[in-house]
This record gives sequence, structure tokens and C-alpha cells, in this order.
Amino acid sequence: MKNLFGYTVGIAVFLILLPSLLYLVSLGLPLPINSVLADGLGWLFVLFGIAFMIWTNIYMRKYGKGCPADVFNVPLGERTKKLLTDGPYRLSRNPMLLGTFAFYTGLALLLNSYGALCVPAIFILYMTHYVKKYEEPRLEQDFGQEYVQYKKATPFLFPRIK
Repeated sequence: MKNLFGYTVGIAVFLILLPSLLYLVSLGLPLPINSVLADGLGWLFVLFGIAFMIWTNIYMRKYGKGCPADVFNVPLGERTKKLLTDGPYRLSRNPMLLGTFAFYTGLALLLNSYGALCVPAIFILYMTHYVKKYEEPRLEQDFGQEYVQYKKATPFLFPRIK
């Protein structure tokens, strides 16, 4: 039941509230790129973001036995029982954040607006601060040296291009 609450809050904030904000700030100041290009890139980012978010949630639930919802160190669902370092977590320490950022960037491109592009930029800056201040210290406390080693080996957000 606790996980259901966590997922409900997550869906309300990340898939309803923030996309609505994107739409509201998208009025005026269109991007100076071809709308066909913006739409193509937008759909590419949206689909990648959704696929990455789904993959991360399924992986976390199946292998971590938990839920991604934690707000200011207060769990809204069960915390993961195991440090995840494979699957999407081998590419990024924060694959859910990566997928969400790609999704919002795609929506902003589809809305073809400078204002809408500000939302994913502010989102990623805020979430980077939040994760480093609250989540990473908790993960280090929960998983100790295993997390420290993982943190050294895996990029914070964007996968390394080899």
C-alpha cells in the first residue's frame, strides 16, 4: 500500500503537474528551429524518456525490491533493499532522473518554446542539488563502501560515451 502511495505521488507530480507547467510557460517565444525538426527530436526524447523511466521502475521493483519515491529523506514507498548497479543503473546513478529530464525536454521541443525549455533546465538543476544533498548521503549510509565505489565508477546523470 505504501508503494502505491509513492507511485501515485510520483505520477501526480512528474507526469501531470510538471508537464502542465511546461504547457503554461510555453506560450510565446517560439524556438527558432524548423517545427518538423523540433517535433521529430521532441518525440525521440519523449519516447526515450518514457522507455527509460519504465525500464528503471521495473528494474528497481524487481531487483531492488523497492520504490523510487523518497521526499526529503522521508520514504513514500519501500526503500530498495539492494544497491542497484546493473541494468539502467550501470549507465547512470540516476536513470529515473535521466529519463524524466529527457521526457520534459521532449515535451518542451514539441511545444516549440524557449519558456518550456526552461522547465527541464530548472528541473535538472534542482534535482541535482536535491539528490546530492539528500539521496546520496542516505545511500552512502544505507550501503556504505559499496555505494562509494559505485559512485566513483558510475556517472551521476549522463552516461559516458565510449
